[in-house]
Amino acid sequence: MSKHVDKNVMIVRLKWAWVFVSGLVLTNFFLSFFCGNWSLFVYLIVGGLGAWRAESLQKRFSGDSWFAKLVRAGAALLAVASFAGFIGLSLMPVRWDTKCSWRYCGRAMGPGLFKSPFPVGTPTCRGWSVCANEYQYSSAEYSEMLKQIEAQGCPAP
Repeated sequence: MSKHVDKNVMIVRLKWAWVFVSGLVLTNFFLSFFCGNWSLFVYLIVGGLGAWRAESLQKRFSGDSWFAKLVRAGAALLAVASFAGFIGLSLMPVRWDTKCSWRYCGRAMGPGLFKSPFPVGTPTCRGWSVCANEYQYSSAEYSEMLKQIEAQGCPAP
């Protein structure tokens, strides 16, 4: 196999992985109404599934039929909308004064495989209090959280 063919296969795999992940990014907005989100683990699994299925999907939808054109256009629209959603989820400030603020507590301690991949910034003192009272930290994470609360100058929970 030549380098040119290998590069084309990699591009096809990346495109289909992004299309698969795009669905997760858009559903993250809907899950926020139910205080939920997808973890990084789910993003990696779904992206891997898209990369794995890429060659067969590319063969199936690379023709000139109206259905193949519709699927390609839909995938492109989904990917563009997802890119906007990805930027929004990455840059959108977290509101620590809502009923769902506890869902950000895991991400406040840093990135992890079973946490959402989107950043949350530094919690407010009220946010730390919610995290201390409502989120299930391990004993090591709880100790680290107490250190962060003290470093930020917030009262102990």
